[in-house]
Amino acid sequence: MPDERSSREYFVLTALGADRPGIVAEVTEFLHQHGCNVEESRMSILGGEFGLLLLVAAPAGASAQFSQRLAELEARSRLEVRCRPTGPPQAHRVLGALPYRVKTYALDHEGIIHAISQSLSQLGVNIVSASATSYPAPISGTPLFQMEMKIDVPTGVEIPRLRAALERVALQQNADIDLTPEPAS
Repeated sequence: MPDERSSREYFVLTALGADRPGIVAEVTEFLHQHGCNVEESRMSILGGEFGLLLLVAAPAGASAQFSQRLAELEARSRLEVRCRPTGPPQAHRVLGALPYRVKTYALDHEGIIHAISQSLSQLGVNIVSASATSYPAPISGTPLFQMEMKIDVPTGVEIPRLRAALERVALQQNADIDLTPEPAS
């Protein structure tokens, strides 16, 4: 019996619009009505906007019909919606790459994300996911920065070399940067 997942098509759906209750229910109802399943999701309020980033699986042949109906979803939900075909979830991940986590803490200032991502890019390290926030310190109200990344380190990159690169960034940015192995999934 063939694996059901092998006969599915995948696409990434993004949606953005003014935050309000019911957005997730409306988008997922539309997906469900078209026989689609959300495989992975990221959702967040940024400022007054709500954003969704979804990896969606659809029955083989259904994604073209689904894409033609996006205008209906946009009109009904008042969201800007985009859809792009992609491969199965694990098809893009580099075989043999080592999963690591990078946590960063600092007084908030411009350029922290850029400095870290540039350093990783120069080593050929892929950022799998990232989340960053700025928040006031409890007593002083000083803006603090916190970021967490999941990364894939290619087998050709030595971990001490990666640590040294991140230590240089930490010194330049006056930040604490922790690099830890991620448990294999």
